[in-house]
Formats: sequence, structure tokens, C-alpha cells
Amino acid sequence: MDRADITTPSMASATAQPLRLSWRHPAGLLGLSTTNYVLRIITLGVYNFWGKTEVRKRIWSSIRIEGEPLQYTGTGRELFLGFLVVFGAVVIPVMIVSVVAALVLDPESAAFDAFQLVLYAAFFFLTGIAIYRAQRYRLSRTRWRGIRGSLIGSGHTYAWTYFWTGLLIPLTAGWIVPWRSAKLQGLMTRDMRFGDRPLQFTASSGPLYGRFAILWVGAVAIVLLVAAAAAVAMGTELANFDPSAGRAFAPSSRATAVVLATLALAYILFSIASAWYRAHQINHFAAHTQFDKACFKGCVTAGGLVWIGITNILIVLLTLGLLVPVAQARATRYLIEHLEITGSVALSEIAQAADQGIGRGEGLAQAFDIDAF
Repeated sequence: MDRADITTPSMASATAQPLRLSWRHPAGLLGLSTTNYVLRIITLGVYNFWGKTEVRKRIWSSIRIEGEPLQYTGTGRELFLGFLVVFGAVVIPVMIVSVVAALVLDPESAAFDAFQLVLYAAFFFLTGIAIYRAQRYRLSRTRWRGIRGSLIGSGHTYAWTYFWTGLLIPLTAGWIVPWRSAKLQGLMTRDMRFGDRPLQFTASSGPLYGRFAILWVGAVAIVLLVAAAAAVAMGTELANFDPSAGRAFAPSSRATAVVLATLALAYILFSIASAWYRAHQINHFAAHTQFDKACFKGCVTAGGLVWIGITNILIVLLTLGLLVPVAQARATRYLIEHLEITGSVALSEIAQAADQGIGRGEGLAQAFDIDAF
């Protein structure tokens, strides 16, 4: 037998290996939730930046790849500084300009309407930048085996796509949504790096449209259901209303209850249908995301998403926000436990990524209240 035939398999196994993704429940999360809650109240919300950092460290360390935890190295100071910079450079100037516009322009004029339209458009564009930069910060502060993640693209490119595709949602009656989701996911994923190695994303929006069509038709049917219930309930009330009595029309408690019950049913039905679509989207995107020679496989279900969503809402509401970190950990655990890595990665060949020199974190995302945990 040729010597190369003997050495090649061992060399391959030394450089490439399968990866196992797992979750280990974070210890002390209940105590941390209580501490963060109390300190946030005492400091009038300022401690939120440090509390959020501690929660991330616990959740990151609960995610294991080959039994080794992820490490989050961000700090509360970085989040706080990022918020202060954005508050001073964006929020305060916008508030001043808005006040001046309200004083100078007639609130009923076309000029004031144009000003508001430009302002809304600017905030919509900045939302895309906020999403991208928040992800860039989190990846730059994520380590596994000492290797850092990164996001190397342009936040403005992502924001522009986020902006113009968002404007097309009402113009296309929502039919651009699957294409838009795949486009934005592709922009974000292809810019991601672990060390010096990129991630690949090859998903198209085509396989999403079957379920989206059913969701779209279902949403229209739900809207018609609500409209019909309201028309019947209020129509009966209006038929019995006597304007000569000298009193304003006011629906009865029964009619109001019928409308509210219909709205609640519509919300439940749409949430289930939406979860059915979102589960398919998550699994589709995972199957078309690749790192080196490894791919991802998602087995998220609509039932699982609905269960996690409902129970997390109850946990947050019933504890008045005290157990938000517990809800965040539960959502992360569900995704990790329903995601697999197939194939192999040549770990020994991955080199450290260059430090991007990011000194502040997520200011826009926090100012716009779209920040992830």
C-alpha cells in the first residue's frame, strides 16, 4: 500500500472534525434577574447596560460547541458609551430640529408634513444601520477557543437594502417579504466571519413562497372575519340606535365584547400561521448556511415557537419584567436544541481575525429600542 494512502486519512481527521452544538443551563439566572431588576430601578435604568452584559455572559457561556462554551467579552461601559454617543449625536439634535420645525412651520402645512416624512424615512434608514452595527458589536465580542467573530461589511449597504425593500412591502401587498428576508439574511450572513473564515449563504426565497401564500390568504381571511364580526355587532347596535334621543352613539358592552373576542381569536390564529411560516424560514435559512465544510440543520416547529412565545410572554407579564433574562435564555435554548451542525470544519487552519477596533456598543439599537438581549 502506498504510504500516502496511510497518512492522508489521519491528516484529514487532524485538521477537519464534526462539531456538536449543545446547551447547558446557566446557573444563578434567577438571582441575576432579581439583582438586575432591583439595581435598574435604583439607578433609574442606568444599570441596564451592565445588567444586560451579565445576562449575555451567562447565555453565551451556556452555548457549547464540542462541549466548550462561547465567551462574551463585551462590557457594560461599552454599551453605555455607545448609547451616550448616539443620544448626543442623533437623539438630541433630532429633538431640537423637531421643536424648531413645530414652531416655525404650520402643523397643518404641506411643509410640516414633508418634514415629518423625511424624519420618518431617516429613522427607518437608521434602523437598518442599528441592526447591522449591533450584530457587528456582538460578533466582535464573541469568542470560541479564543477565536473572535466579526462582521466585515458596510452597515450603510445593509441599511439601504433594508430601507428600499421595506418601502416596497405595502406597494406589493406584502409579497416582497420572503424575498426581502432572504436578501437581508444573505447580506448579513455573507459578511460574518469566524476568525479569518467566512460563512456562506445560498438560500433563495422561492421555497418560502408556498407557505407565505397560505399565510397571506389566511391573513386576508382573518381581516375579513374581524370586519364581518364588527359589522354584525355594530350593525345591530346602529339599527337600534335612535339619534333623536339626543345622545351620542355608544356600543353596548356585548357588542364590544364580541369585537374584542374576535380580535383575540384573530391574533391567535395569525400567530399560529405566522409561526408555521417562521419555522419553515428558520429551517430553510439554516440548511443553506455553511461554514467551511459544515452546514446547519434546523428542526424548529410551529408548535415549539408558539409554546416558547406564549410562555415567555406570561413569564414576563406575571413577573412585571423581573424574569426577562429567564425568557431570553429559554428562547435561546430552544433554538440551540433545534439546530444541528453537519459536516466538518478544519479548526486547526482557522486563524485569528484582525481586531476591528470597535470601542463602543450598539448605541443606535439601544436608542431605537430594537436591541437584542
